[in-house]
Amino acid sequence: MDIRLIRSNQNEQYKRWRKLHRRKGRERYGALLVEGPHLVAEAMDAGWKVRACLVEEGKEGLLEEIPGIREGSFPVYRLPVPLFRSLMDTETPQGVAAELEIPPLGDEEAPPVGETLILLDAVQDPGNLGTILRTAEAAGAAAVFLGKGTADPYNSKTVRAAMGSLFRLPVRRVELASAILDLRRRGVVVIGTHPRAETLHFCYEYPPRTAFLLGNEGRGVDPDLERLVDAQVRVPMPGGVESLNVSVTAAVLLYERLRQKWGKA
Repeated sequence: MDIRLIRSNQNEQYKRWRKLHRRKGRERYGALLVEGPHLVAEAMDAGWKVRACLVEEGKEGLLEEIPGIREGSFPVYRLPVPLFRSLMDTETPQGVAAELEIPPLGDEEAPPVGETLILLDAVQDPGNLGTILRTAEAAGAAAVFLGKGTADPYNSKTVRAAMGSLFRLPVRRVELASAILDLRRRGVVVIGTHPRAETLHFCYEYPPRTAFLLGNEGRGVDPDLERLVDAQVRVPMPGGVESLNVSVTAAVLLYERLRQKWGKA
């Protein structure tokens, strides 16, 4: 394995990696940085293209924890401790990172239709988005659609919270109003949530093809989108709190959906 050395923060490669901390930079270069042997291995196993691997000086042994790293066709760069850690945004960097090529988010493709879908309207917190992605994959959802105003799925907080699910679960950027109408034409029943909905989420019988529409952490779902759904359900909160975190709501709905499905099996 050929390991190249970078020692200066004036190195052009280093300066480009720094720009990947921002969404503008990720979009410009079509790439993101992921940190840690586990996430790098997850990305490689899912077939994502690695443009470069970075290793902290003195921790080259961590490369052995990543299957296929020696056979990779990408360059490996060794960086001094201060330089490597300046590229990471965690308090205790894990010694290995990779630059990944971002695949198309499928804007131009017909969104996939499966038994269960998640539609997100302006979910702004990257951690919430990552948790939703991980929960959606765990519960067997077919895809997650990201509407306008939703956090960047390649934000480092999203990537860490998703813990590898981002690399396996289909994620699509869509115009939600058009997507909802299209899904309904294709036989998908779109379900929204509302604190004053008459039907409790565990009393609604979810059809074979169901999409859950979830909204912004502060204002909820855009009223124009609410008018397009087939039905609304309410998650009961007898404890008196006003609302649940959007990622918790997603989990509650997904697993009630799964309970009903498996209960009929």
